[in-house]
Amino acid sequence: MSRIYGNRRFWLLHGVLPLCLFAFLVGIFYWTDWDMLLSDPFYDRVRHLWTYKHSWWASDLIHRDGRWIPLTVAAAALGGFVWSFVSRRARAWRRPALFLCLAIALGTGTVALGKETINRHCPWDYTRYGGDVPYTRLFDPPPTGCKPGHGFPAGHASGALSLMSTYFIYREQSRRRALAGLSAGLLLGVVFGFGQLARGAHFVSHNFWSAAICWYVALALYVFAFGGRLSPLPAADEKGTRFDE
Repeated sequence: MSRIYGNRRFWLLHGVLPLCLFAFLVGIFYWTDWDMLLSDPFYDRVRHLWTYKHSWWASDLIHRDGRWIPLTVAAAALGGFVWSFVSRRARAWRRPALFLCLAIALGTGTVALGKETINRHCPWDYTRYGGDVPYTRLFDPPPTGCKPGHGFPAGHASGALSLMSTYFIYREQSRRRALAGLSAGLLLGVVFGFGQLARGAHFVSHNFWSAAICWYVALALYVFAFGGRLSPLPAADEKGTRFDE
């Protein structure tokens, strides 16, 4: 059994602190009107439409074309996993490739399942923004007599946020690379989330939930399915010290 299971520092950094940050953000957005205040600037109340809903940058570039980024990464990881059975040189990357493929698939899949079952609506469905659904907060009962909602959590951003899982591939051998992978996934998630915010597809808080889901799916995979061992490279030097050591 890996020493990671009983490592308090590891669980503090990767489990407890992210959960505290997530709970803080969720609480702030639940007890305030920040979601609507941040969405309001993108809705034109004179013309009764979302200004950027069909814009080239939000709809075409970020939403339509952006989805190919996580799909390409997942396909490359799957290809690398298959290739590892053919090439001896690629064998060391078998576990990281499988982990990345699973983290993307399960992270986005869990978010997609939530969208289908939680019954919350997109901003553009609410009466405040020209829709026909009364606004309710996340933990309030959904409005009665309305069609089911499929707008929560943020599905599009989850594809980018699932790439945070690259952090775990490198945490065993390079702190710099691990943080670069984490930052890249977060940054791309912010871009995807902003595009959907501007289109009226999601509130800001929807992305917090997707980020938490993708992070904890990757964490659970790393610890319980892969035993905290993914690195295909030799042990790290002083610049690549593992975060729990």
